[in-house]
Amino acid sequence: MASVQITSAETIQPSTSTPEHLRTLKLSMLDMHTPALYLPLILYYSSNSIGDNAHNASKTDQLKSSLSEALTRFFPLAGRMKDESSVDCHDQGVDFFEAEVSSQLSEYLSLPNIEEFLSQLLPCNFFNSKSGTEVLLAIQLNRFQCGGIAIGVCVYHLVADMVTMATFINCWATTARGANYVLCPTFNSASLFPAKPVEKFTPAITETISTKRFVFTESSIATLRAKSSTYSPVGRPTRVEALSALIWRSVIKATRKEGCSRGLVCQHAVNIRSRMDPPLPDHSFGNLFIVAATSGVVEKDLYQGCLEEQLREAFRQINDAHVRELQGPNGHSKISQSRRIVAEKFSNMDIEFCTFSSWSRFPFYELDFGWGKPVWVSAAPFLLRNVVILLDGRCGNGVEAWMNLEKEDMARLMKDEELLSFISNPVIV
Repeated sequence: MASVQITSAETIQPSTSTPEHLRTLKLSMLDMHTPALYLPLILYYSSNSIGDNAHNASKTDQLKSSLSEALTRFFPLAGRMKDESSVDCHDQGVDFFEAEVSSQLSEYLSLPNIEEFLSQLLPCNFFNSKSGTEVLLAIQLNRFQCGGIAIGVCVYHLVADMVTMATFINCWATTARGANYVLCPTFNSASLFPAKPVEKFTPAITETISTKRFVFTESSIATLRAKSSTYSPVGRPTRVEALSALIWRSVIKATRKEGCSRGLVCQHAVNIRSRMDPPLPDHSFGNLFIVAATSGVVEKDLYQGCLEEQLREAFRQINDAHVRELQGPNGHSKISQSRRIVAEKFSNMDIEFCTFSSWSRFPFYELDFGWGKPVWVSAAPFLLRNVVILLDGRCGNGVEAWMNLEKEDMARLMKDEELLSFISNPVIV
């Protein structure tokens, strides 16, 4: 099996000091209701685009210097948590690790059960950085023997969602390849959603989680959507609705316990930037998403079209009126009460949850640091039960579903004939 050896570790600080009046960033209400964990992303670049190893030192220097420049715009990521509701932005810096991988990139990515090994390429585990410092951003540059590289990025979810992470990496890549125009983020989410004291939300890790990657090609998604439209009362579902319903059905069947009837709820993180009136730009910094939750079904209602309908209605309710209600005087209590009820029912096993986060349609495959676009972009294992990440596939308009289930449940899900009829897991490189 390939090994990953850390060869160096350093701290990268912003190239320009953060002005005194920006040294404290207040978190928003939505930030403070976000899980305190690291979001992972890994970008893979082949040696064909990077070139020979003789130039790798200059490319590393280029990555570091452009990262330093990008941090002047995204200065909160170089800070530290000041307290539970604010970030100390005194340019403490981000972790930057370099590592050597004892294999070719193609060999590594063709490992059986590759999902189990990807955490080696990341600078953080689920809750902690490899340096042991509570950084808000960490990066690991992994070099393969062939000259290919993988850039592992982790951002602390309490201060940034995946939209913010994607915007930051795009700024970094744009700076690295010498482009003149780079968007600067806006930092007004705390004024839009004023925060109140709230207990820090740290989800419980489950050590018996199995992570599997399921690939849905463009053609299989089209077939699924066409099939779903014949049953669904809401008409032709979107690809996210169709895939989520299919996966949700499979999870329900895999996790059901004999003789036990429970509520079955699907939760989907929804980016609200474009759903507000007027809309917020994508470069609005922070956690600007709301969880759309279905009302739940019982096992006897598990028929084709039911789940698609529930998802469509849950998404429909996340609109400007709902956002404005959360901005009102009762917004904080509404979110707190909802989270408390969910936590209690989940712990009592009264409800089975399936939680989705779609990273699809993000321009990850356009991230060019000056040596070409990535050959693959991946998530990594989430040690949380029934969590599904949807990510664009490397070819065309396909989607990869990164599913995290209890090992026994995963074994049952892997036998689900309906799910298996739509998936295809080709060799990555």
